[in-house]
Amino acid sequence: MKKAINESMKVPQSGISRVIEFRQNNETDQHEQEIELRLRDLTALVADLTDSGYGVLLAEQVSTREAFDELRVKEAALRWIIRVAKHSSGEVREKLWSDLEEAISGLEKTAELLLDAGFIWPHLVPVNHQIRFAGPERI
Repeated sequence: MKKAINESMKVPQSGISRVIEFRQNNETDQHEQEIELRLRDLTALVADLTDSGYGVLLAEQVSTREAFDELRVKEAALRWIIRVAKHSSGEVREKLWSDLEEAISGLEKTAELLLDAGFIWPHLVPVNHQIRFAGPERI
């Protein structure tokens, strides 16, 4: 009986071993980290806007309410897509990161429009260098 158990526990070994390469070049890693940083900045901005009550002011007008809702929903979706992209490889990974970059650029523009909507508080100015408050500060 011991012999039967030992035989069933043996793993067949072949002379061929396969190595899966997960590391990418540093330039690609840096580019992906920059995209992640931009999304983190957007995430912080959305949280600040929501926690500060700014979302209530935005809800007073239909156009700004829709833009703010879009920003919140899409930002959350992009966080999920980044998780998927990190575990992907090859062409799928490249496509996901490319799509993420485009989507984040669009959301940054939406955030700029919301910040310029006329109700900005000085402490809500984002840290992201790509999202700047262009007009005079209003309290």
